[in-house]
Amino acid sequence: MTKTVHAVDLMMSVKQVIKLLTHYNVSGAPIVDNLQNVISVISEGDTLKLAAMPGGMDKLIGACLDHLPKTANLITTRAQNSFADVYKQFLHHPFHRIIVIDGNGKLVGLVSRSNILRLLVETPKTKPKK
Repeated sequence: MTKTVHAVDLMMSVKQVIKLLTHYNVSGAPIVDNLQNVISVISEGDTLKLAAMPGGMDKLIGACLDHLPKTANLITTRAQNSFADVYKQFLHHPFHRIIVIDGNGKLVGLVSRSNILRLLVETPKTKPKK
């Protein structure tokens, strides 16, 4: 899980989101409200579509929520869920990232496909013998 997540807030413009995604070389990010509750997610593809709309680059993300995934449709997981549970979610959904939330829906982190792939090939660290 990646704990340092570059989230988008409702007062950011589409242009600012594009700059965030390109600066950090990420393909998408969760959208959070001022209490860090996850309310949607935005991808590179979403920003392309929003930018093409009239006034798109200057539109605030809060005004674009009707064009983005609804909270009820987000695929999320909890930090305490097992690797196997998260892995299964990736097998059943074509997403690039799964948002990790706490019990109140607040952003905790993010699990990407690359996180999962790294774990599949990493050698488990062995505990020192006593």
